[in-house]
Amino acid sequence: MASQCFYYDGLTAQRYECTIHISDECVYVYINSNTNHPIIWNRNLINHFDLNGSQLIIKYGAYPHQTIECNGEDSILFFDQLSKSNIVKQTKSIWIKNKITFAISLCFAFVIICLTSYFFILPWIGEQSVALIPKNAETELGNSIAESILQSSTEEDSATYYTNRFLSKLQTNTSYSIQITVIDSKEINAFALPGGRIFIYSGIIKKINSYQELVALIGHETSHVTEQHSLKSICRSAASSIFISFLFGDITGISSGILAQADQFKQLNYSRELETEADNKGFEFMIQNKTSPEGMVNLLTLLKTENETSPSYMKYFSTHPETDERIKNIQSKANVSLVFDKNEELIQIFNKIKNHLD
Repeated sequence: MASQCFYYDGLTAQRYECTIHISDECVYVYINSNTNHPIIWNRNLINHFDLNGSQLIIKYGAYPHQTIECNGEDSILFFDQLSKSNIVKQTKSIWIKNKITFAISLCFAFVIICLTSYFFILPWIGEQSVALIPKNAETELGNSIAESILQSSTEEDSATYYTNRFLSKLQTNTSYSIQITVIDSKEINAFALPGGRIFIYSGIIKKINSYQELVALIGHETSHVTEQHSLKSICRSAASSIFISFLFGDITGISSGILAQADQFKQLNYSRELETEADNKGFEFMIQNKTSPEGMVNLLTLLKTENETSPSYMKYFSTHPETDERIKNIQSKANVSLVFDKNEELIQIFNKIKNHLD
């Protein structure tokens, strides 16, 4: 539908119905009652033109301005023609003609920003925020998560007692108070919580063949605690949860998110970098405790085999870096061939742990 246009001479309130034609240099105004003699405007003397919806207003000459008012679909075409020499107006013209495309593009850009924030920026911020958390708050968080986990798990009391005795004979070199809990489960799993709580499943202890392998396992999980890997992973996860809660206005979700998902912390996802760091620190842990580091190679080899033969129970390595790479990392160390005298006291305690799980 063509636009309906009106011309105002600026001297009177009279308006005249007209049609217009726009060329590269002029605007031709044809008054409908006198089409033989058009009013000609030099485009360089146009003071102002703007489009509001489907209404185009054009002002020409010195004050009082001559004015053209157009309403209808052709107004956009006229505006586009007038905008060719005006960058600002060109931008508006492009927006008007492509507003649906712009809207979709803006929505797409918003989604990209949200996804980037969710998967990269927020997790990084969450991990960096660990430095701001006091150690007592970290310990309280770990204890709260541990209590929640124990509500749905069965603790092996005797195995827990002897495993902590085993731990007491080791030099942990950490400011955290390490406490181990053995859980009755077929799962091949072990995980550390912030503040010093470590959970070891009976399934993995039953598969271990030597005390050196248990030292390797404890050293690995203790390193996760000491280097705050568990807290970093939780903060990364919590940052994403807070972001989602903020988007949907769910304030209660921010405060309850961590403990509500406590059971999921037994499957904490560590980055390849953090997992390798825990292996390296665990290796040093074995040297410090005069335990042959070959025990770590044996542990990794055992767990690799278990992962291949019993995937339904193999939780421990489901989120860890490829086992072959971890084994090669340990075997490449200069001290891997060190051999220490066997620790008879640790052997006796290890045997008691195994006996209480048979």
